[in-house]
Amino acid sequence: MNKYSDIEIQTAKNLIEHGYQWLVRTESGRLYAHSAKPAKINGAWWSTKRSEYVCSYVPIFQSIRSDDKEPVSLEGIAHPRILDEAEKRYLKGVIRPFRDNVKGISKGCSDFNKEFIIICSKNGDRSALPWFEPGTMYKGMKRGKRYSLEELGL
Repeated sequence: MNKYSDIEIQTAKNLIEHGYQWLVRTESGRLYAHSAKPAKINGAWWSTKRSEYVCSYVPIFQSIRSDDKEPVSLEGIAHPRILDEAEKRYLKGVIRPFRDNVKGISKGCSDFNKEFIIICSKNGDRSALPWFEPGTMYKGMKRGKRYSLEELGL
């Protein structure tokens, strides 16, 4: 699931291309990119490798805070996981017998304010899985968007 804007995702990709892997925010509000995972020691972020000041006044990565316990992975921002491990395991099991016939998987919403997963086959058939409460499962999937098996890591 991705909570980052398009500009934040693109910035993360650019930082990765330049060898950075982690983001942290200091007490003063400055954002730093690190090439090695920094550690928080006595309230300050430290790294043995290269780090670079990214910005402090541009309103990006506002979800990264100085009181975070762990640095934020740029890879996680640039290439977020759509499914968690339990969701991935379940869907792999469900589609296993007819995996080669699956065109895509999407999340839908019923008239009763319930969400469900739809499996679309290459011949046009659609199968819906049981309903669930909105926002409780498959949070990384957008409603109405068809995902390929590759996008979902299946």
